[in-house]
Amino acid sequence: MLKNEQPFLPLAAAAALLLVSCSSSGGGSAPGSPTSRASSGGGSETSCAATWQLSHALVPSGDSAASTDLAGVAAVSPTDVWAVGSTSSTGAAQQTLVERWDGTSWSIVAAPDPGNTGSLGGAQLTAVSAVSADDVWAVGYIGSLAPPSTTAGAPSTAVAAQTLSEHWNGRSWSIVGVPDIAARDGVTPLDVLTSVQAVSQDDVWAVGITEWDLDQGVVVQPLVAQWTGAYWTLVDVPDPEPLPPDWALEDAQVPVGASAAVGSAALLGIAASSVDDVWTVGGYEADMGAATGNASPWETLTEHWDGSSWSIVPAPDATLPEPLSDGSTQPDDLLMATGEAAAGDLWAVGGALPGSALTLRQSGDSWNLVPSLAVAVSGVGGWPGYWAPGAHQPTFLPGVSPLVGVVTLSSTDAWAVGAVILHWNGDSWQALYAVNGHPFGYLTGVSATRAGGLWAVGGTTIVHSPCA
Repeated sequence: MLKNEQPFLPLAAAAALLLVSCSSSGGGSAPGSPTSRASSGGGSETSCAATWQLSHALVPSGDSAASTDLAGVAAVSPTDVWAVGSTSSTGAAQQTLVERWDGTSWSIVAAPDPGNTGSLGGAQLTAVSAVSADDVWAVGYIGSLAPPSTTAGAPSTAVAAQTLSEHWNGRSWSIVGVPDIAARDGVTPLDVLTSVQAVSQDDVWAVGITEWDLDQGVVVQPLVAQWTGAYWTLVDVPDPEPLPPDWALEDAQVPVGASAAVGSAALLGIAASSVDDVWTVGGYEADMGAATGNASPWETLTEHWDGSSWSIVPAPDATLPEPLSDGSTQPDDLLMATGEAAAGDLWAVGGALPGSALTLRQSGDSWNLVPSLAVAVSGVGGWPGYWAPGAHQPTFLPGVSPLVGVVTLSSTDAWAVGAVILHWNGDSWQALYAVNGHPFGYLTGVSATRAGGLWAVGGTTIVHSPCA
């Protein structure tokens, strides 16, 4: 559990949906808009000043703009970009939403909803990744993930959640089943896919979480699946909290002298440069504090696939400059997205909660913290991402909040998004807070190609820079 003792699910249920309801307070653009580098015709890199375009998602006829959310984006080429999310009419359950850019305009592309969408409370797509123009994958979940209860220790108010994956074959979208985690000891978990990486036609990875709502509180475990060309299979990955069995641990069942600690681990983002170089990132908590009431902080978690096995790769955690209310200087560190370039340049981003972005860069065989700015938040106590039903939602003031998307083009060219757009120029992160003087809300997905520039989406917002 995070320090405010709220259920974990609204945080990790979808990194792409994490803070999609939050809005930026605006403000002017940062001093000096970020510049980027693009390849010239001769192959050398030349600097170019990014020009920005701000547009809005298409809202299906009869649906509500307030309930239309784009969560993820994948750029195949300058004339082929996909964005996925969800939409609904007022008061109705969410349904999948897929939109496509053809180089001139956006259009809504029909995508199926599972047959049990209505009974489980909706369906949402959280991420999308493409191998080619006729091989695109999107993932998400079936169900409804409501804001957490304001009562400490109360169970999640989610209706249900099952895995969802859909595939575009160049002509149409179809649902491709992903296994769900079976119930244990009478507890049915919630399975949510938050990120997808399509490496090749017969090698696609999806990650997310399995959440167990227990008497002790909410326990989370990693959920990893692989498409091998014919079907999806669940994959076991190392668990930094191996105490068994987390999902069934009752006070009465703890042997005398044994630890009553219950831990959680989540994997939220995935990236790859090849079939034998896949990274996934998230976080873990050694003890949610069920027995002592004193939860340990969340710590960063990164894992690597080398083509034959998964292994945990240590990653650093941030330290707060000032103590929290409980006297601790250790924030809850959670990585939400990762991006790797073909050359192997790798970033992972997230939040050192409350109140700061978290950016890690791999150099050689190790991860290194890269300085990030703090963020000021008003409207709701605690860190952004929790809100009480009917309460005023958090407002992000100019600064850097938890980041939920990143794309890496080279060692001198990476982009991260959240309440701001950040550009890595090889020396430091440069921030953009508005597009042409207009706030862009909270961005949850980002993609880029050398020829097609940068695309970012979040809520009903679409941001594009032809130069990336």
